[in-house]
Amino acid sequence: MLGFSLPEILFLAALGLIVIGPKQLPEVARTVGRFLNELRRTSNSFTEEFKSQMKIDPIRFDEKPLPPHYNQPPPAQDAIAEPEIVLPQVEEQAHKPKDPGSENV
Repeated sequence: MLGFSLPEILFLAALGLIVIGPKQLPEVARTVGRFLNELRRTSNSFTEEFKSQMKIDPIRFDEKPLPPHYNQPPPAQDAIAEPEIVLPQVEEQAHKPKDPGSENV
């Protein structure tokens, strides 16, 4: 059931009998049973729909391997040569004298 043992079910039935009363207890039990049944049906429907959609995934059918040249990283020499080009420009700016008319504020 829902993981209830027999003593727990008997306790809940006795509590329901005391709180709800003997006249309305069968009606309330039917309503709760219908609700749980509908909840179970909805849950099963959702689970089946989810499983069927996972089987029809269109992305899986469109997969194509990339050509080998796409998977190769760029050569390391290009990355090393780049800072040597930028370094002289920065060095010139660092050694340039400041304009005497400008002030730091």
